[in-house]
Order: sequence, then C-alpha cells, then structure tokens
Amino acid sequence: MNSLKAFTGLRINSNNANGNGNANRSRDKSPSRRVTRNTILLITLILLVLATALVVLYVELNRPKPELPSNKAIYFGNNYDHHTFPNLGNGHLVVDRKQWGASETTQALTIPLRRPIPYVLITHIGVQSQPCENIYKCSIKMRTIQDSAIAEKGLPDIQSNFYVSEEGNVYVGRGWDWANTYANQTLAITFMGDYGRYKPSAKQLEGVQFLLAHAVANRNLEVDYKLVAQNQTKTTRSPGAYVYQEIRNWPHFYGCGMDGAAACGSELGMKTESWDAKQ
Repeated sequence: MNSLKAFTGLRINSNNANGNGNANRSRDKSPSRRVTRNTILLITLILLVLATALVVLYVELNRPKPELPSNKAIYFGNNYDHHTFPNLGNGHLVVDRKQWGASETTQALTIPLRRPIPYVLITHIGVQSQPCENIYKCSIKMRTIQDSAIAEKGLPDIQSNFYVSEEGNVYVGRGWDWANTYANQTLAITFMGDYGRYKPSAKQLEGVQFLLAHAVANRNLEVDYKLVAQNQTKTTRSPGAYVYQEIRNWPHFYGCGMDGAAACGSELGMKTESWDAKQ
C-alpha cells in the first residue's frame, strides 16, 4: 500500500515537473515571437517610407521647369505681353518703352549696338534729381528725361540704354538694339537720381547687377567686360560719389583713366571725344 502511494506521488511530481517545463518553454518562446513581429512591422514601415520618398522624388524630378529669365531674350521685339512686366529675378521688373510711355521719335537712331559689348558705362541723372520709388513716378521721370534729351539737347532719343530706379526696376531706354548717346562700344546704364546727394538703395544696386548678369548670359556683354564710371572718362561728377564708392568694388570694375592709368577705351582705339554725346 505504501509502495502504491509512493508510486502515485512520484507520477504526480513528474507531471508537475513536466508542466512547469512546458510553461517555461512557452514563456521562452513568447518574447521571441514578439520581437519577430515588431521587426517585421518596423521593416514594413521603413519600406513604406522609402516608397513614398521615391514617389515624391520622381514627381519633383519630372515636374516641368519654368524658364529662367536669363534664357529669354526679353528685350528684343514684342515677344511678350505689354500688360505684364518681365522679371530679371528677385522682383526686378523690366519696364519697356511702351509701358513707361516713351514718345515716338522723329529722328531715327542710326548706329546699331554691336554685341557682345566690351564696356559698361555707369552714369546718373544728377542735377539734384530725387530717386523715384514706384513705376508711376519713375515713368514720369523717364518721359521727362526723354523730352529734355530731344527738345533741349537736340538728341534723337533718351540718352542711355537702360535706367535703374530706387526700387530696383529696369527701364528700357535705347535698349540692346541701338548705341547710346556716346555712340561708342559701351552699354550705358543710368542710376535714376542724384547720387552725389543720395545713396543708392540695395535693391537698385542689385538691379544693375542682375541686368549685367542677364546680359552676359545672353551674350550681349563680353564675359570679361570692363565696367567704368563716367567720371573716369571725362570731367564730371557722374555717377555721383555714392554710386562710385559702390561700383569700384564690383568684380568687373576697370581702373582706367585714374592714378596714371591708360585712358578708358584706349585699347579699343577710343579717344577722349569718344565719351562725348553725339547722337
């Protein structure tokens, strides 16, 4: 009898031991399953993120690119709507002759502007002229300059190729087609104001630089063009001390006609009278 009890107790203990072993094995496997499940979820999430990123990248790479202003010949002919303003970038508008109200000239310009141009001539209006700060006022100033050039100076048209206002907009004078009033191998750019009295604005200086960059990109200017102030070519205060202080630090500034240097344009055969108004 005692032997039977002992045998029964032994089997119970054996079963308990087996049960505990199975439970332990179950507990050992459960964390492993959880790790595997979490790993799969993480990998799936990463793959979804990568797939989304690839789709976005594909869409962006295949999006039509807007044409940059530097690739458009915006100053030749009537190839854009005159009710809109072409943009050189960063808000610098180009206001053409029709938009600022240029008068029809009775004398035709006869000297074409040969490109690429080797020299840039910087001038200002001077004569205590206040800078203009909006298209309405600057258009009036442009018409006044043109009227004075024709009626008082006997010129066929406004003097310079381009004019730049205080807010950095570019006004087309004679443009790219015709030589400026000096009829030499220069692109004349005029700051609209008296810059012996007023300092040029940052937007105005930037507008000139954007115009020059556009000209180089479109091969209207030589890549290694020379930039000079009018007071280097003749006895004058133009373009004013404040503008001169700025442009003399620009990369293409050329120190001709000063400190014993050769006269501006002498390497091209220009003479002193080459810098006087002719037409």
